[in-house]
Amino acid sequence: MLALDYGRRRIGVAVSDPTGTIATPRGVVERPKSDRTSARPPEALLDVIRETEPSAILLGIPLAMDGSAGPMAAEVRGFAEALYAATEIPIVEWDERLTTARAEREIRSMDLPRSKRSQKGRADEMAATLMLTTYLRSLAVDG
Repeated sequence: MLALDYGRRRIGVAVSDPTGTIATPRGVVERPKSDRTSARPPEALLDVIRETEPSAILLGIPLAMDGSAGPMAAEVRGFAEALYAATEIPIVEWDERLTTARAEREIRSMDLPRSKRSQKGRADEMAATLMLTTYLRSLAVDG
């Protein structure tokens, strides 16, 4: 499985191991400035998808604290439709509320050198990893 933390500038990526047990950060895909207002998935992301061959894609949906879907959630859902059209891989929506804040706390707790902590995209890939970890755990509990 592949997890994506959608952003207009960059998309955080994480992958699971073949057993669906462990989530691993896979980096970020920078979105070209010309694509930042487009729902079309960047070619670099499609390359990652072709390389990893996921059975499904977990996509974080930024819901409001009350659970409602605002304009950003609608944008991500438009991206999900374009991603499915480009890959025909099932998309699983996941509530990503507070994931980025949690990712930033995790990064601070790692005691990394400042240059590694502030590296662009670090929080994005960590957010994707945390989402995927939570999702995989939910499957283990349910299944």
